[in-house]
Amino acid sequence: MRLPGRTQRRLVLSFLLVAALPLVASVLLARVAVGYTAGIFYNQNVGAALERSLGVYSELARSMKDAMRARADAIADKEPLRAAAILAHGPSVAQELAPLFKQYPDLVSVEVLTSGGERIGYRDRGRPLDDARERSLRVDRPLAEREDPPQLVAVFAAPRARLDEIDRASELVTDYKAIEAKRALVDRVVLTVFAVVALVTVVLAFLLGSLAARRVTGRLDELARATQRVAAGDLSVRVAERGDDELTELARAFNRMLGEVEGSRARIDFLQRMGAWQEMARRLAHEIKNPLTPIVLAVEECHRRCPDDAPQFRRLLDTTVEIVKEEVGTLGRLVTEFSSFARLPRAALSPGDLAAHLREVRARRSLVEEGAEGSEAEVDALLSGVSVTWDIVPPVAEVAFDPHMLGRVLANLLGNAAQAVRSRRRDGGRVQVSLREAPGGYTLDVDDDGPGIPVADRARVFDPYVTTKDDGTGLGLAIVKKIVVEHGGVVEATESPLGGARVRVRLPALGSPASAAALSLDAAPA
Repeated sequence: MRLPGRTQRRLVLSFLLVAALPLVASVLLARVAVGYTAGIFYNQNVGAALERSLGVYSELARSMKDAMRARADAIADKEPLRAAAILAHGPSVAQELAPLFKQYPDLVSVEVLTSGGERIGYRDRGRPLDDARERSLRVDRPLAEREDPPQLVAVFAAPRARLDEIDRASELVTDYKAIEAKRALVDRVVLTVFAVVALVTVVLAFLLGSLAARRVTGRLDELARATQRVAAGDLSVRVAERGDDELTELARAFNRMLGEVEGSRARIDFLQRMGAWQEMARRLAHEIKNPLTPIVLAVEECHRRCPDDAPQFRRLLDTTVEIVKEEVGTLGRLVTEFSSFARLPRAALSPGDLAAHLREVRARRSLVEEGAEGSEAEVDALLSGVSVTWDIVPPVAEVAFDPHMLGRVLANLLGNAAQAVRSRRRDGGRVQVSLREAPGGYTLDVDDDGPGIPVADRARVFDPYVTTKDDGTGLGLAIVKKIVVEHGGVVEATESPLGGARVRVRLPALGSPASAAALSLDAAPA
């Protein structure tokens, strides 16, 4: 077991001194005060006065209860009520019970029961008993002079304050007598209690001081160990942010620094991987493109040299030429997309108003920039018949961004959303673009009411060559993520309130650490 450090020992000693010195003085003063107070309080005059007051209160309580019993007797003596109860005629009983509440204001409820306990009639004052202000007294009276007569059950309300006062007075007199009988022990008991309290306080002060000292030194040790792990290259370590003191602020700043460093490293790693993917796409496009033209020429030459006297063979060649040209066209479009991905430039960031830029885009409805995935006509065709709404809330959104590359992000996201809507229905559908202010920056959401993205695919749809579409290449969302990462932001796919998919782009506000890191990365040589 490790011995306490110097800082921990000093803290514990400080706790002990602060707790022990006032307690010693309190014990000495208590001894004097108890002796003086006992001589004044414990005398025969006080005891006699308490006895008299208890007698007055008890007499008052008895008189209140006797008055309630008398009122119950008066109710039970009413001949019409007795007759109706003997006949077990409920309406007559209820009629007789109704006027009783005006006659007896303290009556809460009254009911008539058969000898077997079945209710014949019941009335109450219209509000339940208020337990905070009232106490109840139940009085049972027979309504006939025979065996097993019907019963009257009356519940009366008495002021709780008076009855509680009587109970407290009775307890006070009982306690006073008990203490007075043991007066000789009071002084020793009080002093013993003070001594025990002093001892317990000292022990608690020691324990609390040790605990507090260990918490402070423990948090410092935790920071030291975390720093050592960071020095060894582990950026995933975090320290607990407990409390609201200076050490908590230090831990929060430490975690924030690690988060920013880890985020910067993740962005750099992603961009390096994207660079490798782009190089592979460039080479793949080159290797695929070269043999396409010879294949088409060779098939066309075979078709041209086909003899005219072989109609079945010519039909076979016609079909073959058509299939080869269609597949070569598909490969050509794939090569074009690979080449576009390989030539994707780095975003050139500059400070600007993202909200104003989006309003301009909304006004001109020209969202497909040169080189985006799919032609402008194709995207316009996809968006035709689809309701596209814009919800730009912040009046100003200062962000470091590249308008051209951000336009490409919007084009890809809108094109994907339109395709998702078209996959569910031929006409109609909704796509919504929203800009909101968020902690540390802004969120740009593109929602649709299409089929959505399965939960298992949401984390990997942004990787190159991963797609959920039958005819997709898996490059559109990879391009989106690359551009967003170059802006210092993050992108994620979730479920949309419209019922389909939501792609959320988070961009840091201008002047934030993430924005500064993105600008510094943009300024670095490629």
